[in-house]
Amino acid sequence: MYALFVFVLLFACVLIAGAVLAYPVYTLFSLVLEPEFERVANRTVLGLGILTLLALFRKFGFRTWQDVGFPAGGAQFFKDGLQGFGAGLLIMGPVVAGLLLSQDRVLDLQWDWSLPSVAVLLVTALVSGAAVALIEETFFRGALLTAVLRQGTVSLAVISTSFFYALVHFLQPEMHMDPDTLNWTSGFALLLDAFAFLSSPLQVFDSFLALFAAGLLLALIRVRSNRLSLCIGMHTGWVFAIKVFKRVTNSNDDSAYAFLAGTYDQVIGYLAVVFLALAIALYLGISRPAGEKTGMG
Repeated sequence: MYALFVFVLLFACVLIAGAVLAYPVYTLFSLVLEPEFERVANRTVLGLGILTLLALFRKFGFRTWQDVGFPAGGAQFFKDGLQGFGAGLLIMGPVVAGLLLSQDRVLDLQWDWSLPSVAVLLVTALVSGAAVALIEETFFRGALLTAVLRQGTVSLAVISTSFFYALVHFLQPEMHMDPDTLNWTSGFALLLDAFAFLSSPLQVFDSFLALFAAGLLLALIRVRSNRLSLCIGMHTGWVFAIKVFKRVTNSNDDSAYAFLAGTYDQVIGYLAVVFLALAIALYLGISRPAGEKTGMG
């Protein structure tokens, strides 16, 4: 529980520090650019979060990347990453197909389907997905899960990290700040808006459940295989598939099966929960905890 307490404390400090620094950082960048305050605030919190990750490494005595689940060699990292990426696409494939068949999302025929546009989309989605996966997996399934495992049970580590992983996805302010009224309190206004979803939690429950299930699967893979690179690859595959799918389709609110698509991004909802649950059941059935020998070994 100590590791979770430290995480919650550091997380709160990052949000508060981000709210405090958002305005002065924005003012500094405004001298040479015309940035959006919301984007500056977001990047400020992200930067502080990366520094916090380094602090977690130091706090819990992680001296090497292998201490949090990374393989020793680059070749193994890329091999695991490719395997995870393929598995991620296999999981998202039925979700994409289901949303198309139910007409929850429909192809955007107005989109530029030329080869250069498709190539740019695929590359940007892959790079973005890899960046998101690397940061989030290093933190949640790497440092945090390892720290909780050292002091608690596997169940506590898997469930708690999955819960916080799902929760942070909804901390996204939707309000737009008027540049003419910005001041030192503007960062706190954004921070309060980021927690607005708590006033109506049932509206985001479908996507929260899907993200929680995704976190469970990733945590189980990390615990049972001790290969964080598999998690990074799978996470990359999910983000890649979602970004491409969202870009070439439009949401259809008039669909009779609209409840299957998530409120978070109109993709990950109850349909995703079903296939993630199946993936969890399948993985638990075919995998063994790390270090456990078979009858042949």
